[in-house]
Amino acid sequence: MGALKDAAKSFERAGSAALRSLLRAVLPAPRPVPGPLDCAAVRRVLIVRQDSRLGNLLLLTPLLKAIREAFPSSRADILVSDAYGDILRGNPNLDGQFVLPKAMFWPDPSLPPRLFLELRGRRYDLAFDASAMHAFSLSSALITALCGAARTVGFDRGDARVFLNAPVPPPALPRHETSIQLGLLRHLVPGPDDAAKPECHLGGEERAEGRALWSSWGLDPDSVALFVGARAEKRWPLESFLGLAGRIGAAGRRCIIFAGPAEKALVEGLGLPAGAFLAPSLPLRRFAAALAQARAVVTADTGPMHLAVALGVPTVELFIGSAAWSSEPWRYGYVHLPGHRVIEAGSRDLPVDEVWSVLHNLVSGLNLSE
Repeated sequence: MGALKDAAKSFERAGSAALRSLLRAVLPAPRPVPGPLDCAAVRRVLIVRQDSRLGNLLLLTPLLKAIREAFPSSRADILVSDAYGDILRGNPNLDGQFVLPKAMFWPDPSLPPRLFLELRGRRYDLAFDASAMHAFSLSSALITALCGAARTVGFDRGDARVFLNAPVPPPALPRHETSIQLGLLRHLVPGPDDAAKPECHLGGEERAEGRALWSSWGLDPDSVALFVGARAEKRWPLESFLGLAGRIGAAGRRCIIFAGPAEKALVEGLGLPAGAFLAPSLPLRRFAAALAQARAVVTADTGPMHLAVALGVPTVELFIGSAAWSSEPWRYGYVHLPGHRVIEAGSRDLPVDEVWSVLHNLVSGLNLSE
């Protein structure tokens, strides 16, 4: 199975390289737009992020807000993949959303050409390839180029100059990911690019549903949420999470454990300590509405970590893994925001007592009696 998977990845890389070579040969060289950008003349903006990770979409939201502030009279649309795009519903900084599956030619091969024609018909003044600074995305760059915008902006890496007429030099690190994304706009429009807070906008009915769920599970406003999922190299052991749940219960608090299907089966097999509840599987926005009720969230570096911050819930963020696998807390953590704590464990064993101490100090400082 491993050999077959490696062969498939090699075939995919070879196909991508061949396509890039073909596009370099047939696409006309992008022509830079002379002179500075006239913000008052910008009427339509497109943001492209073909991404299948929840956290990356949430990290993009400060850029969406800054674009709205820079062009308050413009229409702003976003194009995302079919994974997690629903989390952007209700965002006041967006007027429209297009969805293009990651497997864009399956099951409907007519979808991409129809979508590209619609995008070109909108006559965008400005388009952002908002894919990651460190990794060139052929699909995002191609979509940005083909939308027909007068000015196409994205980070200058890989083949970006084949597609974009306003390439942006990647900023020096260390820098928070929200600040990195803001740099795409600040290349054109001066303004602050400090590390910012991501946003998730829930409606009144959604929040009411979240409160009802929370209450039905026997939880109260002082209950803590634990999210036990993560990619293998970033995961804190389930036994440690359950040990933390036991400490929370012993302190007279209840906690709820959120888990993916694989982790849920393991948690059920290990058994729950007193005062802990294992949440059922929920659609994304119902999960967000429930998570918003927590007094605090303990999680590894995952999409739900970014979601908790976007919802305004305090967090204890566990950055775990060797240097080769762990993501950087200075880039993806939220120690710069009040109410959030980062534990950078690296490859060392992270004891339950250490996490409990940080969590206890955090929630004690939040005035649990309020």
